[in-house]
Amino acid sequence: MQTIVSSWVKSPWRLGLIAGFFAVLALRLPVFVIPAAGLVVIPILQFGLVRGGMALLVGACLLLAGWLALGLPIGHMLPLALPVWLAVVPMALFLRRSGRLEPPLLWAGAIMLIFVLGMHTWTDDVVSFWREWLNHAMATVPGADLKGLEKASMMRLVNGFVAMVFGLALMLSLMLGRWLQYKLFPSGSFARQFRELSLPTWVLALAVAVIWAGGLRDVVMLSDLLMVAMLLYFMVGLAVIHGVLFVRGMSAGWLWPVYLLMAFLPPEALATLALIGAVDAFVHFRIQERAS
Repeated sequence: MQTIVSSWVKSPWRLGLIAGFFAVLALRLPVFVIPAAGLVVIPILQFGLVRGGMALLVGACLLLAGWLALGLPIGHMLPLALPVWLAVVPMALFLRRSGRLEPPLLWAGAIMLIFVLGMHTWTDDVVSFWREWLNHAMATVPGADLKGLEKASMMRLVNGFVAMVFGLALMLSLMLGRWLQYKLFPSGSFARQFRELSLPTWVLALAVAVIWAGGLRDVVMLSDLLMVAMLLYFMVGLAVIHGVLFVRGMSAGWLWPVYLLMAFLPPEALATLALIGAVDAFVHFRIQERAS
């Protein structure tokens, strides 16, 4: 049975069909955008842009049909799967050509940076923009309001949080697609690719400079840019933990505390792993893994 299922989904257009189904589900439950994008990644990694584009086209047609049938949630201008697909396709091509996760991660960082700078340029006041957007989106939800966010002064973090969630969705989609590709078409080691994920020191220097420059404009842009950088180095920090455990020959059970921290204390986990990832640019915790 497993062999039949595996052979059936190896066709690009069938992968596109399943991706489109998840994209339609994402019209109501946004989390489904990750498998929708991950399934499009598989044929691009395995066959290239032409045959991968077939999967994307099939998925887009199914999404369009679902969009016309179901409509969009209040406050949305277009299906979430579309921008995720457009951003993740170049990431898959970078991974296919380089065999490393660093170029896609930097691309995701560039997308987040463009989003942050674009929102600050376009709206001039991102806090007011997101306040109006959320009020509009919550208008049909009984009892929903922004008093809790306003009281906790969280509105100024919404723009950076949106950028960070979008970047995280891109990386999770790419890694899900790479893992599924490994399962369907065994080649290379996805685990090793992730364990070796690192960023050069110039990226850290550039990130610090950009955050500093943003802080000269206003504190909201500073926090937005800081959240973008934290996500980049969070991914590296998580790879460091996996790599160190592998180098030391330790059981994967040691990862449980890390993932429990991520589940129950996400801000603390984000900050801690981002710090580890940044320090890795100088310390190289996984030097044995890279040398092997």
